[in-house]
Amino acid sequence: MDTVIIYLYDQFGYLIRAQEVDPRDPLPGPCTLTPPPETVGEQVAVYRDWLDVWEILDKKPAPPPPYVPPVEGYQVDQEKDRRTAMGFMFEGKAYLTETQSQMNDILGALADATAAITVDQAQPGDLRWADPRYDFAWSAADGSGVPMDAQTCLAFTRAAVRRKSLLVGAGLALKAMNPIPVDYMDDKYWPPMDSTAKAARK
Repeated sequence: MDTVIIYLYDQFGYLIRAQEVDPRDPLPGPCTLTPPPETVGEQVAVYRDWLDVWEILDKKPAPPPPYVPPVEGYQVDQEKDRRTAMGFMFEGKAYLTETQSQMNDILGALADATAAITVDQAQPGDLRWADPRYDFAWSAADGSGVPMDAQTCLAFTRAAVRRKSLLVGAGLALKAMNPIPVDYMDDKYWPPMDSTAKAARK
């Protein structure tokens, strides 16, 4: 049975291999009957199928860098929301802000603590400023209840609000960049979890 030698090449025209085939069988892929020229050193032969010729290059060019799609603003917003849900640090304890309900509770406590101090004249150390029957406490991320007088609660809630404001500001700064950095999720663009607590006590 007669056979022929074909020269298979890839999508860029580079030789894959020579292969002996039966000419009556379907061809296995892009190929030519024209043999490539001999090469030396780093030279490579590239097949130009529209001319049915092999071209010799001094060396195989480096592949183009992979395409990286640009970062969109909504991706920055998603990262901001993810970091908001991580919560924040206050006086050495972590607190959750995973849901809007939790943030609403914090905003409500801020208003209550402000009123207790300015209207009711709640004193430092008084843990029953919110309800005379019970000591006021807030649940930390580890499940423990942290007692707070009105002054501490006010500082705590302001820290939460400031944390959210810092994250919003960081997200806006990122979205103002052109282009938005592909490493926008890196911590260097975002405020650390403990920065709010420190700022709130200044």
